[in-house]
Amino acid sequence: MLTPRRTLLGAGLSAWLAAGAWAQSAPPSLWLVAPDQAGAYGEALAALREGLVGKTVRVFNPSQLPATSAESPPPLVITLGSAALASVLSRAAAEPTMARVPVVAGLLPRASYEAQTQRTAAQVTGVWLDPSVERHLDLIRLALPTHKRVGVLWGPSSRRWRPQLQRAAAERGLVLAEAELTDTELFPTLSQVLGDADVFLALPDNAVFTPTSLNNMLIAAYRQRVPVLGYAATHVRAGAMLALHTEPQQAGREIAQLARRVLTERRVPAASPSRLWTVGLNDQVARSLGLVLPDAGSLTQTLQRSEGKP
Repeated sequence: MLTPRRTLLGAGLSAWLAAGAWAQSAPPSLWLVAPDQAGAYGEALAALREGLVGKTVRVFNPSQLPATSAESPPPLVITLGSAALASVLSRAAAEPTMARVPVVAGLLPRASYEAQTQRTAAQVTGVWLDPSVERHLDLIRLALPTHKRVGVLWGPSSRRWRPQLQRAAAERGLVLAEAELTDTELFPTLSQVLGDADVFLALPDNAVFTPTSLNNMLIAAYRQRVPVLGYAATHVRAGAMLALHTEPQQAGREIAQLARRVLTERRVPAASPSRLWTVGLNDQVARSLGLVLPDAGSLTQTLQRSEGKP
């Protein structure tokens, strides 16, 4: 017959063994790689955690990824920003174990995503920040229905969208006033485009739009009384009349949805533009140009309804 002391010891041992078995069967942690946990990265990270409730997520800096020789590889890696994706793909190229781990990339522009993934053997998908070019044109038609000539300045990374934008403009009864940036100075080419345009569309291209050139371009467009449609919230604050952009919280929610899809379906779908976005409006610039527009919320809702979103 077992004594009470032995009974307690046996119960404790059973509980300890059960706890150990549970720990061994617990699912491995997802890796989330981000260069910072503040600002836009912090906002996206908070939304990601909310969208991945029930999943264990470990956050790493791109320069401090743990060695997979010391532990099992994660079932999935999520990256925020271009530097994080570059770090993970570099590790995948060096370690066959990591090359088999699916990667979900977010909070980066399309050009950066495509440049980094075109030669990798890793399984990568993502949600890039750039809205579709068709959505830009739909916003122009909604906000500025009398503005038919859309100015565009093409650079090395944006010129790939030229056929798509030309086709979309023709379908919407719009005309492109376009030019390609060459080795000559930026502003003679920009002045030519602005002189032929009713509205100027800025598309992501690091060779065309730097922080310095953007401010000068906004001033030039304002002087020629041509409203500008940008692709980032900072553009509206800098003087663009409109911007179509994805907020960090929206990006985080969508990245979480894609991560859950990859884990559930066990396959890596093609990358795509963000389906969540916001219209930004600079009322002061609009009034200065003599334009009366609906508020940003109304523009967002109307554009979403036109795309079949609730």
